[in-house]
Amino acid sequence: MSDETPCAALHRGIPPLPADDDPDYWGKIREQFPMPPDEAYCNTGTIGASPLRVLHAVVDYMVQSMAEVAHVDWHGGGMSLLSGYGTYTDLRSKLGKLINADHTLVALTQNATMGMNLLSNGLDLPKGAGVVTTDIEHPGGRCGWELLAKRRGTTLNRAEIRFPVESPEQVVQAFEDAIGPETRVMSFPHISSEQGMILPVKQLCTLARENSILSIIDGAQATGHIPIDVEEIGCDAYYSSPHKWLMAPAGNGFLYVKETLIDDVWTTLASSQWDNHEDNGYRLGQRGTGNPALLMGFEAALDLHFEIGPERVQRRIKELGDRLRRGLSRMDGTEIVTPVHPEMCAGLTTFKVDGVEDRELQDELWRRGRIQPRALRGGRGVRYSTHIYNSEDEIDRTLQIIEELI
Repeated sequence: MSDETPCAALHRGIPPLPADDDPDYWGKIREQFPMPPDEAYCNTGTIGASPLRVLHAVVDYMVQSMAEVAHVDWHGGGMSLLSGYGTYTDLRSKLGKLINADHTLVALTQNATMGMNLLSNGLDLPKGAGVVTTDIEHPGGRCGWELLAKRRGTTLNRAEIRFPVESPEQVVQAFEDAIGPETRVMSFPHISSEQGMILPVKQLCTLARENSILSIIDGAQATGHIPIDVEEIGCDAYYSSPHKWLMAPAGNGFLYVKETLIDDVWTTLASSQWDNHEDNGYRLGQRGTGNPALLMGFEAALDLHFEIGPERVQRRIKELGDRLRRGLSRMDGTEIVTPVHPEMCAGLTTFKVDGVEDRELQDELWRRGRIQPRALRGGRGVRYSTHIYNSEDEIDRTLQIIEELI
């Protein structure tokens, strides 16, 4: 175990990225993170481990802005001491590049829950209008619709996803069974939070469009994890939390709304630009005073993602996830909850082990191997995340410990 403190790791500087053909490429990438080398963090699905350059961007900005605080004259001179009011065009343009959208259609938020609530509160849905979600929603993707139903009299129906799921068609069929003539919104995750299932979002958006239904996607588990192209997907809105797989600081989020819809979304958090329809992303992104250092970290995370290469990151995440699932599938006494269909899985894997309680399994992985996944509540399994700071050796150690426990 390393004797270096986390603060010492932060102050030692940022290692350069390895050459693309470096045979130890991913080992060198691991050096971008302050975590001790003998510990395996496997809970990105809750919050990602931010790399050193993101941490530096946040801390350096906070220190420098306070050192120069007396130079700020509030007429354009000096550093920005607060966020929540600016256009942040460069940052929104980088986000637009990531998801294939114009920056004027992208609003900065605090997290996915905020983006979801901006939609549920901002859309003019009449009493009796139907909303269809799933029975596997994260509360951040569900509760805004529940509030709307109680307050405004909309109806809420849930597509029942029956596990095990063996094909995308099963999910599409569940929505076909759930929608009706009153349905005005279909709201669903790109990747389900607990099961790690990639939903067939393009097919679901097609189904919605064919029935004159708005399609809204919770991308909290997708950004930085799998490819996102909102034009190809064909969704009406997409919101996300980049503090997970993009490894940005917590307190950042974004909301995309399609050009043909965004003018009709009312501003929920109103400030000076609440009626600015020249830049709707700016209008919807005004949210009151925040910490600009978090935006510096967000941009640093995006820059690193592009520098390594989105395709390379996504491929690595899935390769490690596939390695884990292959190993689990070869063992007697294990159940993989996550669909193993190649189009429906990537870096999140939820599984159970016969005779071993989920919390016990989490604790044993830490005790025996310094490996930290997340045990879900209620006997729903252990959720294991694989990211670019994980390794083949960590996967193999995990599998060895599980074999010892069976």
